[in-house]
Amino acid sequence: MHFSRTELQIIAELTKGNTSIGTVAKALNKSEKHIYRIVQKLEEKDLAALSFREIVPRKSTLMVRLTRILDSYPNLIPVLADSGIPILVSLLEAKNVDEITEDTSAKKSTVYAFLKKALKISLVKKDGERYVLNEKIWGEVADLLREIRDIERLLDPRVPYNSVIYYRNRDEVIYSNKHGGESGEKTGFSVFEKEGIRLLLPTTYYYYSDKEPEKELTKEDIFRHALYVAEKEASARHLIFLALFYCKFEEELKDVKHDIVENLKLVLQGERIRGYPALEEIKEKADMYGIEIREGEE
Repeated sequence: MHFSRTELQIIAELTKGNTSIGTVAKALNKSEKHIYRIVQKLEEKDLAALSFREIVPRKSTLMVRLTRILDSYPNLIPVLADSGIPILVSLLEAKNVDEITEDTSAKKSTVYAFLKKALKISLVKKDGERYVLNEKIWGEVADLLREIRDIERLLDPRVPYNSVIYYRNRDEVIYSNKHGGESGEKTGFSVFEKEGIRLLLPTTYYYYSDKEPEKELTKEDIFRHALYVAEKEASARHLIFLALFYCKFEEELKDVKHDIVENLKLVLQGERIRGYPALEEIKEKADMYGIEIREGEE
């Protein structure tokens, strides 16, 4: 979800009690016609409405969070505008610049410029080569970003209504839907069965690409898509089946870099990691599916 600087400035004006088109236009040194046009964009986001030349804010959780933050921290407007919010949503989990760029489809130069601003005000902190939102200082912003992320998981014009979205960029989207994926192709855990790892699922996972609608998914594609699901819906069951898939097709998956994969490798070497299944649990399932966990992995 993107917001232009003017959209955020209008929301900030509403927090001051300035609700008339004329008053807001004067405060922002814009024409009334321009303000009308921007308010229409806020209407599309279901954040405000027009009524007799008055801007009426919606009584939604998202609007409440936005108005509180912009009222308390008006200087955040240049940071949150344009690509700011998508980058920050991405940084709810630690990522390096390449991962942020892939996640948001922002240019690398835009990401670097944003990080420079965000680090200066401690909105973001550095963790090795990765960056992450500084929730300890900016807890209210984190709440806003999670609200936006939850909304985005449910809304995308490329997927059926009532889908859950796990990953998307301008070219592709990974989602689940209990009632069918329409133009999407099954992927992730939903096609593990084709590879000899059968599991019962309450929903079906799909892949859709604007760029490559007829793409034949590789085992690496399928595994990556399952990782996107596990990121958003962490469960021991998901992690066990990811470990089985990895063990079965390790050679084809050796180039996949992900925190979950690195942690699973440690588990397969016998380490105990909080939130992850124990090696014994994975081996028990591996025996059921006839999958070998080689001694080098233990």
